[in-house]
Amino acid sequence: MTRSELARSAAYIVQHAYEQASVIAADGRQASLGEFYGDPAVALIDINEQWCAVAGEGLVLCRLGQTFGQCTQYFRQPGETVWITGLRQTGPFALEWQGEDGVWSTLAFGTSEKL
Repeated sequence: MTRSELARSAAYIVQHAYEQASVIAADGRQASLGEFYGDPAVALIDINEQWCAVAGEGLVLCRLGQTFGQCTQYFRQPGETVWITGLRQTGPFALEWQGEDGVWSTLAFGTSEKL
C-alpha cells in the first residue's frame, strides 16, 4: 500500500494511505487519525510537537508526547462537514484553517489538557 507524507517534524510523521491517516513517532508508536472521504488534504505538526492536525473532510487534532494518540474531531458531523484545504499554526494551541471557499477561520482549542 502506498503511503503519502502530509507533514514531518524531527520526531513525527503524519501520512496517509488513501483515505486512512496516521501519525508515526520516531520511536515506532503509531496512532490512527481516522478516515477521510476523498483522502486527507493537508496536515501540520505543532512547532513544539505537542499535537498534530490533519484535515480534508473536517479536521482531526491528535495529541503527541505522553498522551500520544488521543484525538478530537471537528467539522465532521453529518450535515455539518466542512471541507478544509489549508492549515497554519497561529499559537501554541491555535490554528487557522482554510475552507474550500478560500476563507481562513480560527480554531483555538485551549491547552493540551483540553485538546
